[in-house]
Amino acid sequence: MARNPVCIGCGKPTGPRARLNTLPDGRPCPTCRARILDTLPPLLPAPAEELDLEEWQDGEPSESKDDDFLEGA
Repeated sequence: MARNPVCIGCGKPTGPRARLNTLPDGRPCPTCRARILDTLPPLLPAPAEELDLEEWQDGEPSESKDDDFLEGA
């Protein structure tokens, strides 16, 4: 006998689509909220490559010429 999945925080069914259940006092369930936020794609791109400590200390421009924002300024 299969059972429908339920939220561990509020005990209400989660359903096949994302659903934000409410607690008995009317507030949104924090567990449901976290579950829905985890399914969303990130708003910002992945972090850029980290620079080595030497690159930060030297203060020299990187060898990459991909960003020409300050050229000609």
